Amino acid sequence: MANLADPRSPEALPRPSSAPEYMRHLAELDRNNPKVRQLMDAAYQLFLSQPYDAVSTDAIAKAAAVSKATLYVYFPSKEALFAALVSDKCRQTEHLIWSSLPPSQDIAEVLLAVARQFIQVFASCDGLAFYRSLIAQIPRFPELGEIFYESGPKLAHEKLEDLLRAADARGDLVVPDPALAARQFLQLVSTDIQLCGLLGFAPLSERQISEMIESGVALFVRGYRPAASAS
Repeated sequence: MANLADPRSPEALPRPSSAPEYMRHLAELDRNNPKVRQLMDAAYQLFLSQPYDAVSTDAIAKAAAVSKATLYVYFPSKEALFAALVSDKCRQTEHLIWSSLPPSQDIAEVLLAVARQFIQVFASCDGLAFYRSLIAQIPRFPELGEIFYESGPKLAHEKLEDLLRAADARGDLVVPDPALAARQFLQLVSTDIQLCGLLGFAPLSERQISEMIESGVALFVRGYRPAASAS
């Protein structure tokens, strides 16, 4: 077992102690490094299949086929590795949502595509399992909440705000408060998906998800349509 008092021990490496420090570590992390990818891929699969506390750095190193010392070269702690996974999954989700939007100028069609991509991630078994693991760690790892927000929800809200602001400028919608409207939209199209995920319920069926998305988008667009075209 590593001696925590021994400054030569990997366990004694300086650990990030605040969200800004974790964010600096994430910014400096070379995600193209094969060892980094091996460690992150192995850790992700372990965190999906086991509770956070049951996953050790020894297990991660073994699954990644690297030494524990190698793990600590790139990640000062298990928390830092988990934070990197959270950040990366959020950014992958953002790319998935916004890189495949239709070229259509029909705002309802564009919002429908946004909602489908958003829900596709959070309604998946892996997405729900990782979300549960993330939420469970926030009370004792509060920095993770900020990392998740900065890497995921904040970026999603900002992109959606820009989309709604542009729709308002074109006259497709009347959106006096794009920030509020963005939050309303995401709530309308996701409803109880996150709650079901946290409670460990079975994922919704494709039909249920489709009905929920289409109804949410229709309600949102109807509420923000210009008065002359609201009927």
